[in-house]
Amino acid sequence: MELLRAASLDVAVAGRRLLHGLNIAVQAGQCWALLGANGSGKTTLLHTLAGLRPPAGGSLWLRGTPLARLPRRRVAQLLGLLPQDSSDGFPATVLETALIGRHPHLGRWRNEDAADVDKARRALAQVELTALESRPSHTLSGGERRRLALATLFTQEPQLLLLDEPTNHLDLSHQMAALHHLRALADDGEHAVLMALHDVNLAVRYCDHVLLLFGDGSWQAGTAAELLNETGLSRLYGHPVVQVAGPEGQRAFLPR
Repeated sequence: MELLRAASLDVAVAGRRLLHGLNIAVQAGQCWALLGANGSGKTTLLHTLAGLRPPAGGSLWLRGTPLARLPRRRVAQLLGLLPQDSSDGFPATVLETALIGRHPHLGRWRNEDAADVDKARRALAQVELTALESRPSHTLSGGERRRLALATLFTQEPQLLLLDEPTNHLDLSHQMAALHHLRALADDGEHAVLMALHDVNLAVRYCDHVLLLFGDGSWQAGTAAELLNETGLSRLYGHPVVQVAGPEGQRAFLPR
């Protein structure tokens, strides 16, 4: 099932063209890494794909319908965005914050019910925040707040998950746990994941497709197996990169 299509998409900011003529189709069951140097347009592209800013050209389709024609509530039911950083909009507990993810699914006059609370609690358990559900969210550490943002996204239950550096502020074990859960969502065949990452080796480990942004409007999209190589990554980051073999034969990339 095709969840997202970008057709001849142009992305620009402050008069600078970041992306020209992007054509990609994201299918259910796929996990995409969005890679590029600082300032190459990863965050701007994610916001454009989510419908938060208009493209400079081209079109976007969500589940076969032009994104611009869909009501924002319907978009939020199908697509979820994890921003690079999260802030507390108003005083709330950890559980109340996670429940924000249910808002696209509630009727105008309906409050969260027991089923919604159960979904939020299961999401908090997935990020190991169950014991903190009554804590005010503003008292959490940076890593805990990042895990709460992930739990809120999981509570939303979108089919397409767009994530801007999901491992920000997370320690090693929580990075692995979060990425393992995202990969498992893609593997169920009903969801797709597209996430901006700075660690190429996490993309190698968890993603089957990659989108490379070179910052001058050019891009490459395809399978991780074909695009993650020394030549392409050295060009992408403007620094020589070498491929090495891990202890079990898996690929890894290091700066020269």
